[in-house]
Amino acid sequence: MKVWVFVEGEADRLALLALWDNWRHRLQSAGWGIAIVPLKNKSCYLQKLGPRAAEKLVRDEKDLVVGLPDLYPNHDYLNTKYEHADLPALQKLQKLLVQQALTQTFNLPQPAKLMDRFFPSALKHDLEVLLLASLTQLRKRLKTNDQLGNWQKPPENQNQQCPPRDVIEHLFSKYLKRSYRDTTDAPAILRSTPLRDVLFDTSQTVQCPVFKSVVDWIGTKTGIPGY
Repeated sequence: MKVWVFVEGEADRLALLALWDNWRHRLQSAGWGIAIVPLKNKSCYLQKLGPRAAEKLVRDEKDLVVGLPDLYPNHDYLNTKYEHADLPALQKLQKLLVQQALTQTFNLPQPAKLMDRFFPSALKHDLEVLLLASLTQLRKRLKTNDQLGNWQKPPENQNQQCPPRDVIEHLFSKYLKRSYRDTTDAPAILRSTPLRDVLFDTSQTVQCPVFKSVVDWIGTKTGIPGY
């Protein structure tokens, strides 16, 4: 039994592997694996998700599939078949792409039962939202005791004029005088951050409700909660 999580790129894969390390070991003990599959970039993700996700759903009736692209940017897809203005539209688009692949590629006229094992979501707006929710380890990485946190609460409420990645890049430039490196900095921060601390702040307010819904869905389907 396996959970297939489709993401845009290698940085997303490495970051989630780091953040979910403890959970992955508990899932493995219960007979579940998690495979995080990068599809190169957002355009490739949208082009490939349908057939790739459909193949996993058809191949094994117990496997689960999650769609986890970045919401930002989306202006490049205006007036195309991949147009999506917000999270609900992106979720609907992913569902449509998988349904079309099930019916057209795998000749399944009624894919509803298989679609119950597919969860379309997103990193809102990008991977770096998880770093904004990991304040303690972010401070350590930046080598500062400054309070930080001068951004939208919850972090997922950042907008496209100032997405999480822009915030993180500014912080690395300010404190470390270097560029942010997503494939090394993000895993380093998240590897030492308990998953619960990403999902909840010190007052137990949910920091990343969209990301939490992904964790909760996998936990419910597998019977192994993430936190």
